[in-house]
This record gives sequence, structure tokens and C-alpha cells, in this order.
Amino acid sequence: MSEGFLPNKDVSIPEIHLHDGFIPRQLLSPPFPDLSDRPYLAFFAGGNHGPIHQLLLHHWKGRHDDLPVYEYLPKGLDYYSLMLKSRFCLCPSGHEVASPRIVEAIYAECVPVLIAESYALPFGDVLRWEAFSVSVLVAEIPRVREVLERVGEEAKGRSEGSEETFCAQQPGQEV
Repeated sequence: MSEGFLPNKDVSIPEIHLHDGFIPRQLLSPPFPDLSDRPYLAFFAGGNHGPIHQLLLHHWKGRHDDLPVYEYLPKGLDYYSLMLKSRFCLCPSGHEVASPRIVEAIYAECVPVLIAESYALPFGDVLRWEAFSVSVLVAEIPRVREVLERVGEEAKGRSEGSEETFCAQQPGQEV
């Protein structure tokens, strides 16, 4: 846990742009390709923000064309376009309690792969995260490709339609 977060006392809220409800334009133009039609098994781009990010980068950065992992996204590549081309989006925990990466993955209909130690998932008491995400133990990072290939067909459709769960609503606004 980070930032003094106490799971028995505090609430984990997904990090989204609540003030203006901003959602990147790439994520607002469905229909998205089916998971089976996406060229990448998984994708991650993010700085070295903690030991789990460091371990992920060490094992996977630049290793496989169909599993792009970047510390810094190369010029000319678009973060959201890569999410939309990936079946799984790697969401390792970092220094902070929350990250917008999980919500972005859901909007891209990319199955979030939660990689953490003792992470309190947003609204974990009411959402069935196992229905639309995959959890990978930190110790399994060296085998993440094998784990995701094994999940394969089983995960198809897990994140589809779950983006409404994380949509900012104004009072009285219809979903």
C-alpha cells in the first residue's frame, strides 16, 4: 500500500478526470476490434514508478514484438491506439494508490491485468473484478506471457461493456 492508505478505513476510487469527464477521443469511437483481432497480446507504457514497474520493465521491455513494453513511449506511437490494438493491458501498481491506466484499459475494451501486492481495488466490495480483469501475482511477472496465453479465450469479452462502471455522471444525468 502507498500514501498511508489503510484498506480497513479508506476507500480506493479509480483515478479518472472527474471535473470535466474527459475521455480521450480514441476511446470514444467504437466499435473497437474484437480481442481476437488485436495484434498485440499485451501492452504497457509507463515510467519506473516503484519496484513492480521496475520488475516488469526488466523482464519485458523490448523483448517481444507482440508484447510491447516501454518505459517511455517512442515518438510517433500513440498510447491509446496501442491499448486498442492489445488484448490485455498491463496495469502494475506503482508508488500511488490509484492509476488512470485501469480505467483507460476498460474504456479501450482491453482486459486489465492487475499486477500488485495487497492492492485494494476500487469499489472492490461491490464489483466482481474477476469478471472483467485478470490478476497476476508479482512473482509471476517473468511468466506473464505464459499466464496471459493460458487465460486466452477464457478472458474474451471480460472488459466489454464494463466502461460504464467508470463513467463520471452529473447529478440527475442518465447513464
